[in-house]
Amino acid sequence: MNGMSFVILNMIQEAQELIRTLLAKHDDHRFVMTLSNPQHGVDLIFPGKDISYTDCKKCIIRNMHPSPDAMYLDIITTNKSYTHALNIASIEDMYMVIDQMLHLPFRQWHIQTPQKDLFLKFPKVGKIGKNVLHHYAHASKRQWQEQSEKDMLIYPENAGLLLRAIGICDDTLTIIPAMRDKYVQINHFIRMFEHYADESSDMHIIDCGCGQAYVSFALLWYLRTIKQVHAVLTGIERNPELIASCIKTAHALSFDDHVHFIEHAIQDAQPQHISNATVIVIALHACDTATDDALALALKMNADIILAAPCCHHYVQEQMDIRHMPPEESFLIRDGIMKERLGDMLTDSMRRDLLISEGYSSDLIEFTPLEHTAKNVMIRAKHIPLMPAQHRKDALIRFEEASKRWHVTPKLYEIIKK
Repeated sequence: MNGMSFVILNMIQEAQELIRTLLAKHDDHRFVMTLSNPQHGVDLIFPGKDISYTDCKKCIIRNMHPSPDAMYLDIITTNKSYTHALNIASIEDMYMVIDQMLHLPFRQWHIQTPQKDLFLKFPKVGKIGKNVLHHYAHASKRQWQEQSEKDMLIYPENAGLLLRAIGICDDTLTIIPAMRDKYVQINHFIRMFEHYADESSDMHIIDCGCGQAYVSFALLWYLRTIKQVHAVLTGIERNPELIASCIKTAHALSFDDHVHFIEHAIQDAQPQHISNATVIVIALHACDTATDDALALALKMNADIILAAPCCHHYVQEQMDIRHMPPEESFLIRDGIMKERLGDMLTDSMRRDLLISEGYSSDLIEFTPLEHTAKNVMIRAKHIPLMPAQHRKDALIRFEEASKRWHVTPKLYEIIKK
């Protein structure tokens, strides 16, 4: 809010008082603040950062501990997102950071706390208005998993070697602030997998587009070390530098004999079949049709369990044409952001029904809370050997009707029908 007028300064002070009153009512100072609708054409400099950010769309600032010791700042621009840790020593430090954020040209604030939500709205530049619009609402965020390490299945005391090897904690077994989101994601995934862990004494994890394999190494550790399951890991990754990094991690964990990496694109990979092993195919944030390739590979291998968290969905979005939409629903894609979200939902719902038509129970669930990743939907599927034929047929009919209605087809259908 450049060129601060007396009116704007008064509004900032009013907002400061509203936020401080909200946070001071309880000893628990956890919050998530989402700032959006910025003034266009203004480069922004955030607290603790010396560089400016261009084309910023929104930012999220979080304190995830009842007593402040670190805050996390997510800066989302048109093309990229950045996460920074802000070390603070007191509640007054926390308020100082919030006060600095209030001087940035974001018109809308959504402040979530365990007790209630607060919404703030500043008037547009040049518009008449001397007050910040605000209202309170019931608490919308239900999960505050970072409150205690006791909620984690893997934590520094029982998996320090693992967490150091994958870069989640430092040599003092302290979680690195910038890696806390990854730490939460890993634990959320393993808790979600937990009820599968007792189904077999032999498991073969196949991680499609494994990257640095944070999650699959954690799952392998959990199965072998905590659940005492004979588990092995195959990672598929086309980047040789990432494979080299994974091999170093495996060596640090003494997992050299339990891991294997294939340097190929997913569609060209041919993982080894291990007799009598439960096959688990995972694909976390595989971009666009790479998720379809991973699902197709899972079907080819008759995988027992599939866990896929899709990323971008350009393949279906590019097929969406307002001229071919059902007339009564074409208004849904007049705006780019709604077209994108509708494309996401269509793609993953159609993938789900295709998996059911191939003999899997399948549903869409939350991978991890939204504040940890913008792509938080997971396709979960389990092979059902004796699934009723009518159930499979109904799913295929749903898919075909959706494809005809919306004039779109995910890549998975094209692969499995070759």
